[in-house]
Amino acid sequence: LRVFLYFNFRFFIKLGFLDGLRGFIWHILQGFWYRFLVDAKIYQIELISKNTGLSITKVIEQEFGIKI
Repeated sequence: LRVFLYFNFRFFIKLGFLDGLRGFIWHILQGFWYRFLVDAKIYQIELISKNTGLSITKVIEQEFGIKI
């Protein structure tokens, strides 16, 4: 539901439809694909954290090499 609301906000309320076909493609990718990818990564980190007993910050440091 969140991605649909986000897409509608960007495309209709923020007048993204004025960008034409290229704008439509951009808002589809930004609103649906990118948000889905972010949610999938969050789910992955939470799952690893739950299975290993590590904190979320430790999982991010170990799995992705990002120091927090």
